[in-house]
Order: sequence, then structure tokens, then C-alpha cells
Amino acid sequence: MAGRVVIFVTRGDESALRLAGACALAAAAMDDRVDLFLFGRAVAAAVEAAGDPEHPAALLHQARAAGRCRLLGCSASAVAEGVDLARAEAALDAVVGWPTVLEWSRGVVDRFYF
Repeated sequence: MAGRVVIFVTRGDESALRLAGACALAAAAMDDRVDLFLFGRAVAAAVEAAGDPEHPAALLHQARAAGRCRLLGCSASAVAEGVDLARAEAALDAVVGWPTVLEWSRGVVDRFYF
């Protein structure tokens, strides 16, 4: 039975990015809808990884390509990390603020944090 999974990624280190990507891939393979929220350095890492299969955040994009997985960057984090918003909007499904994060994650039981 398909469900919903929310993954919050607040770190940009290789381990956190690979674990989050593996979790997202597994959930997508199980036909779950996955919302992957990126904060802090994770936003910059995901944008940098677009088109680079060797990047530690490449699994995030693979999960997105597998279907039913959205990559969602925090707008405040993008600004704080100096990420070009046009690049972020091209690499991610959306750049969103806290009201959207709260609304889109409301009621989801399966939450994972990296």
C-alpha cells in the first residue's frame, strides 16, 4: 500500500546526503510519495549535484527521477548559503518557505531526519 514519506535533510556532509538519498530511493521504489525537504548546506549540495552522478547528493536526484519524489529547498537556506535562486529552481522541484514546509508535511507519520 502506497504511503507518504517526508525526509528532512539539514546537513550537507557526504554521509547525510547518501543516507537521505538511499532512504528516498527505497521509499520511491515502494511506490510511496516522497517529499524531501532540504535545509542549510543540503540545499547547496543538491543544487551542485544536478547533472553530476559522482556527487554525494546524486542519489537525491536519482530518487527524484525514479518518480513520486520531490526535492524541495528552503528559501531562507538558499539565501543564507548563497545559492543562486535560478539554479535552485532549475535543479529542484520548488524553493519554499516555512508555511509550505509545515503544510506539506502535516499529518505525515513516516518522517526521517538526516
